[in-house]
Amino acid sequence: MRKHTLVLAAAMLTTTALLSFPAPAFATAAKYADDFNGDGYRDLAIGDSGATVGGASKAGAVVVLYGSATGLDPSHRTTVSQNSAGIPGSAEADDWFGTDITTRDLNSDGYADVIATAPGENDGSYHGTFTVLWGSASGLTSGSAYKNPKYPDKGFAKDLAVGDFNADGKQDVVAVDDDNIWYLRGPFTKSGSRGTATNLDPTDGENISPDNVVAGKVTKDGTADFAVLGYDGDTDSNRVWFYKGASTGPTKTKKVSLPSGASLMEASATIADYDKNGYGDLAVGAPRTSTGGAVYILPGTSTGPSTSVKKITQSTSGVPGAAEFGDSFGSDVSAADTNGDGYPDLAVGVKGEMIGDGPFPAGGVTVLRGSASGVTGTGSRWYDYATPGVEGETTEEGWLGESVQLCDYNRDGRAELMAAAPEAGRLYVLPGTASGPTGTGSFLIDAPSLTNFWAELAD
Repeated sequence: MRKHTLVLAAAMLTTTALLSFPAPAFATAAKYADDFNGDGYRDLAIGDSGATVGGASKAGAVVVLYGSATGLDPSHRTTVSQNSAGIPGSAEADDWFGTDITTRDLNSDGYADVIATAPGENDGSYHGTFTVLWGSASGLTSGSAYKNPKYPDKGFAKDLAVGDFNADGKQDVVAVDDDNIWYLRGPFTKSGSRGTATNLDPTDGENISPDNVVAGKVTKDGTADFAVLGYDGDTDSNRVWFYKGASTGPTKTKKVSLPSGASLMEASATIADYDKNGYGDLAVGAPRTSTGGAVYILPGTSTGPSTSVKKITQSTSGVPGAAEFGDSFGSDVSAADTNGDGYPDLAVGVKGEMIGDGPFPAGGVTVLRGSASGVTGTGSRWYDYATPGVEGETTEEGWLGESVQLCDYNRDGRAELMAAAPEAGRLYVLPGTASGPTGTGSFLIDAPSLTNFWAELAD
């Protein structure tokens, strides 16, 4: 099978190619959370926080591939940086723009938007921002920047999540840093305004140090919830704090301790209903846990994530490979149905995996199957440079699986697998089939002329 390589030229970092599509007939929320130009097709946003822009090292950028009736279209792409027209700020060394990205229609105008963090951005005495890149018929052509609502001398937006947490029909943002959990109410507007902000961390006096936040519908009430992962200084343990969405706003209703030995360093998380019982289950990727990393599954219940935590490693029955020091099983996680059976599956990055006798960590991805029993090792599959149809060498240092995403871009009912190999400067796209992702028909996106194409995929 012929493999296609998409090359992103260095000149893309100083220009933005505008693509024109008809505007939606009326203003309403976008059908897809990643359709940035309103043409009815899903688009792919890629954060490249290591990109050199205008000579500024690690200034960062966001690369967008637009979708079509047959999936992602390599000929329709654009790059947005803080040097792009209509985008606030300017590209500066070590801004790290695009470190974390999320997509959602924040202003309900029918066009999905990209929310990109810049943890190194300095706005006066404020440190760290996130920027909303507003969708339009021409794609991402304008933006609004947001900073810490209260504390100018502290960081902001180490991680963020989006959802309608108070059931008012408007999208809200939760942004966490080492000391705060900011609940920023919608609506967000192109003028840069937003609703009121509340710091949820100090409300009950707990000693919380947040690392991650993830949104999804955990209970069956239909309102978006979110979970904060972090260190509990009062108990010297890693925990999950669950905030239940409601018309009165999100309220912390539950906290769950992760098993002893669990590490949240470089952790990731996603929520999906893996067993189709109506409750959203929380999956936590913990690549620095014990020998080789782990994934923790916290099944959803009517009150939030269960305290019965399931641990999956490469030593779990049915999971390919073996748990070895430095594998980083759980380097990233993403959920969607890859084989069309109706159950969401879980892609797990294993960026530190050594392949064969290779001297460097080439990396790879494990896809765990969802089922009536939830996520298990049964039927799981492994993908790396040795997978037929996947271009690359098992001997090279790639860190494949540093970032992963499952998403059905061609709308065939089976999600494609996106896997980044930042050390190789590549992003792989593997089609979904009735048996799961395949290397046949896969293609890669690379940027040999760009500095540090790290390819951070949207949450």
